[in-house]
Amino acid sequence: MCGLKNIQKTLLAVLISASLSVSLSACNGSSDSAGSTAQVSGSDNGTDDSDTSVPGDSSDDSDTSVPGDSSDDEELSSYGSAAEKADLFSSYTGSIGENVQDPLFPVYSESVYVNLSDLSFSTDDVTYASIDANAVTTITDGITISSSAGGYISLDATGKSGTVRYVLTGTLDRGTVDITAGKNASLVIELNGVDIRSGNNPAITVSPKTSTAFVDLKGTNYLTDGRVFGIGYSESNGTDYYDTSVDSSVDVSDAVLTRKWAKGADDNGVLSTKGMFRISGDGILNISTAYKHGIYAKNRIYMYGGEIGIRNSGRNGLQSKNGIDIIGGTLNIEGVGTHTNKQSRGIIVSGDESSDGAGLGGISIAGGVINIETVGKAVSAKWDIDEDAETSDTSDDPNPVVSVSGGTVNITTTGEIIDDDMNPHFVSYYDEDGILSTEYESCSPEGIEGKLGVEISGGTLNVVTTDDAMNASRDGDAYINISGGNLYLRATEADAIDSNGDINISGGVIVAVASLGSEDGFDCDGRLAFTGGLAVGVSGSNHDYAGTGASVTTQNTFVLGSSYMGSQNTVMAVKDSSGNAVFAYRLPSSSFSLATMTTPAFAETDTYSIYTGVNVSGGSEFNGLYTEMPQVSGGTLKGSVTVTDASHIYTLTQGNGGNSGPGGFPGGGR
Repeated sequence: MCGLKNIQKTLLAVLISASLSVSLSACNGSSDSAGSTAQVSGSDNGTDDSDTSVPGDSSDDSDTSVPGDSSDDEELSSYGSAAEKADLFSSYTGSIGENVQDPLFPVYSESVYVNLSDLSFSTDDVTYASIDANAVTTITDGITISSSAGGYISLDATGKSGTVRYVLTGTLDRGTVDITAGKNASLVIELNGVDIRSGNNPAITVSPKTSTAFVDLKGTNYLTDGRVFGIGYSESNGTDYYDTSVDSSVDVSDAVLTRKWAKGADDNGVLSTKGMFRISGDGILNISTAYKHGIYAKNRIYMYGGEIGIRNSGRNGLQSKNGIDIIGGTLNIEGVGTHTNKQSRGIIVSGDESSDGAGLGGISIAGGVINIETVGKAVSAKWDIDEDAETSDTSDDPNPVVSVSGGTVNITTTGEIIDDDMNPHFVSYYDEDGILSTEYESCSPEGIEGKLGVEISGGTLNVVTTDDAMNASRDGDAYINISGGNLYLRATEADAIDSNGDINISGGVIVAVASLGSEDGFDCDGRLAFTGGLAVGVSGSNHDYAGTGASVTTQNTFVLGSSYMGSQNTVMAVKDSSGNAVFAYRLPSSSFSLATMTTPAFAETDTYSIYTGVNVSGGSEFNGLYTEMPQVSGGTLKGSVTVTDASHIYTLTQGNGGNSGPGGFPGGGR
């Protein structure tokens, strides 16, 4: 709904030449001082800081307070907490997705085994040799390995034309494994009992951007990010932070050194690449981060198998610029960040508009099991296409669409809706890299968002959100097309299904429950069309969107006011002229103003009667909507309608209706 509007960014880290006092404002945007400290470059502080830190060197990094913050400000310090090791599957009792073989998984020419616990390597998994510290060792022709004293391990196969498999095992504390392949090359990374806690870099990085990394999961693996949101990393060596302000009257040698940053990297993910990730296998990968993203690929992410759990108090669980495709496996994401304006999110594709954006920017779910609980958005394809929309040539347009054709998707969002257009408010905070930012406060905890569109043709979706459960956000030509699947969409403070363009329903089973007030089960700025499917949408408002699609709706659709729905937690039913129930729905535990319902069982011509408070036995239901009709008895007759093939939308919103002919619900047929 609402993007962040950057107003200013001011570097937190400032070198001091003569004197400097730094005051840190609280994350909530108040003007109260959060305390002050000094930052002094290594060459000026009288200590031996002469550029001795190396990539991965995190000595003296145990203090996780925000650089320069010596106050007791809880909000600031809460973002200075490093991620704890996470295990999202040891007590998991939910469904496990089917693992699928990656059809492009390569045949590798040779293997390199690396034991991180004792820093050794092998080519046959039998005879191991130690990795020389601060030296480059040739493993085989075209493959080298090196390590630094800070635990930064580099594997380089730029001299190889074939695919190399790297098998990683063991434990590495405050370290990084960096793997470099040849241009346009592929490599296999087998994680088999790995436990890496990174220092000032990601846990595992792959380069260059042209490479494809096949990640093969075996056993149980852990990747924990040592970087921290609000602290980040240091661009240069030897920047120190002291516990007091420094001016001409203060002797720096009397100040207490509270933290030193080593040179690190701002790579976006704990598992990070500028190329492509293709993840498969039958093992487990647990990721925890308090910095940016769990898994990041600039190109694309494919998931075919394995069990991946991501606990994220930083930014996003999965992030890619070009696209994310989930075909199999199990993905659990916990977005637990509490930052004022950077709430943790789930699966995000967000690219910059460019000439190479043609067809990119989408999220596809074809199988597997996905469980997401986040403060912010759960699933969002948000590539910016507004500029391209101004031209008639669409050949280079990106395609930010979320499509679901299979699998199970369970989503819960918990954040408060903060609309910076409706209630503009500034907030100041320190971002991932310790940079002080001032922005409009904003939070849109939607369930599934496609900037251009959302397409559902299969699968099971259970989505409970504070903001819109499903949203297509581009003004004018956005769309939501539902042709199959089982969808339960409930928004506690917004619309269940919201399109800034059209909503087209041709199949599937859909239960769309909006919040009370002015929100809707089906909400669109274009037209709402029903040509198939079994669906019910209940609204807190009296907005009747069904009429917008009267010219294209081909399946009979009823729009009922509150007096024709009955009481909460009771069943309302529609019977045909023979007395057979053709539609039944158990109302939610709240009172609603309007219900829109459709089913293929509504014939072209017949007379239907509406009953509230009926008794039911047998049948099958999906979140209250009966997919197989129960035996229906009792209840109160509220109205009847005779339908003809001259109209397909019938509205009943006032009083008790009688049999009033074609389109004849009081309130008008359309």
